[in-house]
Amino acid sequence: MGNNTVQSLTTASGLAELASQLREAKGYYHDPESLGDVKETVSRILAARPELSGMRLKLDPRVSGGYLPGSDTIMLGVVNPSVIAHELAHAGNLRAAPLYSKILRVVNRAAELNNVAALPAMLALRVFVDNHARRSEIFNILSGASSVLAAPGLTEELGASIEAIKDAPDKAQALKTLIPAFLQHTVHALAPTGIYQVGKLL
Repeated sequence: MGNNTVQSLTTASGLAELASQLREAKGYYHDPESLGDVKETVSRILAARPELSGMRLKLDPRVSGGYLPGSDTIMLGVVNPSVIAHELAHAGNLRAAPLYSKILRVVNRAAELNNVAALPAMLALRVFVDNHARRSEIFNILSGASSVLAAPGLTEELGASIEAIKDAPDKAQALKTLIPAFLQHTVHALAPTGIYQVGKLL
């Protein structure tokens, strides 16, 4: 395997490239001292799911991490075994269930569009719908729909985090990484729900 695959993270040359390419990475999730745990974590995951070994690996310090189903690529921008394990958990889940993967992508895209539209929609309703009861009813419907759109993505994030914690050689490090990350996902995903509820109360 070349140094552009997940398997490379179990080799000395792959780990050296990881450290070199991400030497200028910054942020809460970047933990260069955990480089040694990367090999143990990835080796443990690939022993259970060898089909993930040949997946493409792209190093980019502009991101923390991600899995791109379209190109079957793991994006990695920090040295952190828990981030890697989390993204591999996504990959395992989505590769094993193509229909689920397609549906999740559509729902997540709709949720992202809802995130963009929520604030303008709330302000427009405040301006153009004068009837307080009718406006509150609309806000409740939009708030409920936003929560429904957010639920599948958050469920997938939670599941991937749980899997990553199970695979982590250092559970404390995994919790330190994955709990804040999940809370960040939750705040972002439920922002439209909050915006519509604020609009109802104003």
